[in-house]
Amino acid sequence: MKTKLRTLIKDLNAKNAPPDGWSPKDRVQDKPEAGKVYALTGGPGSRCIANGNSWKESEVSPEQQDPGEAT
Repeated sequence: MKTKLRTLIKDLNAKNAPPDGWSPKDRVQDKPEAGKVYALTGGPGSRCIANGNSWKESEVSPEQQDPGEAT
């Protein structure tokens, strides 16, 4: 049986919602900031967006950046 993604998401949200429902404060406010460098991809276990980490967790410090890279 094929389940549409929309139906699956609705079911998962219903099963995992807090008892009083979701509120706007439950939404994660994690957005990239201009001028910062982030790791989008990386190896297993590395802190990057592709591995499910937040933008803040995926931020690359200046020491970690390759001096030859364009920013």
